[in-house]
Amino acid sequence: MDLGRRLGRLAGSVVAVLTREDQFPYHDVMIHDYKDDLKNYLEETPRDVINDCILKLSRALVHSKDTKDVMEGIQKLEDSLRGEWGVLSPLQKREMLYLLAVGYYRDGDYATSLSYLDQCLEIAPQFNQALTLKKKFGSVLWFLIGGDHQYYLDMILDCERDIAEAGDDAPDEVKNENIIKLSWALVHTRQPEDVQQGIALLEAPLRKDGLNPLQLRDMLYVHALGHYYISRDFNMCGKDLCRLMEIAPDCWQGWRLYNTVFYRVDFDRVLEGIIFYAATVIVPVID
Repeated sequence: MDLGRRLGRLAGSVVAVLTREDQFPYHDVMIHDYKDDLKNYLEETPRDVINDCILKLSRALVHSKDTKDVMEGIQKLEDSLRGEWGVLSPLQKREMLYLLAVGYYRDGDYATSLSYLDQCLEIAPQFNQALTLKKKFGSVLWFLIGGDHQYYLDMILDCERDIAEAGDDAPDEVKNENIIKLSWALVHTRQPEDVQQGIALLEAPLRKDGLNPLQLRDMLYVHALGHYYISRDFNMCGKDLCRLMEIAPDCWQGWRLYNTVFYRVDFDRVLEGIIFYAATVIVPVID
């Protein structure tokens, strides 16, 4: 049965790729969760925290497949230029300019996209995500530049630099946000060594007290996704998701992963049974 189980999982993985059943991230559920976060913030919530959430929401919006979402993301980012977000940190401004460049690029307004990209690189000349996007301009093979995998690799390099520059004296809130962002990028590369590193980064923070509920939610989600990707460890993934549902029962990202995991478990068991049955029929005939 061990061979049948392995073959069942392998077949299930192939089917998942062919049907794009587990092609995370799903931007629609990210958008829903971050909009809910913004609604639930209280008046005394620090402005930096709200700005970070708006940036997460805008990142999901401009990367959405829905044109209306992209335009909404552009509008939210443009509002920042009129001072509606209050004072931006240098990193927030860098992210904002880059996401505006992405939004306008996806909308087909290349002149405006390049303008924001130049502004981004003026204040952050080593920002890898922006440098990769700029390579698309003027390139005949623009469609070969900066695919999903490269996007995550660039994000990893940028996050590692941000963590190094923040140093050990950075506030815990900043450290935790940096860890979440880096581990998210590592896990989404789907490269085994990167996913393992992403999981490992979250182990220590998840054992500590003092995480705010949203950071704990995000860490548990990325941790669960890492176990899902790296070895189809549905048991560990399920434990993370159960804990996640206890603290954030309305988390759409968690429910989407939950449904995907349990669909795959059932599907793999069916394939395992079929393969085992086929083997019991075929082997005696061969003999």
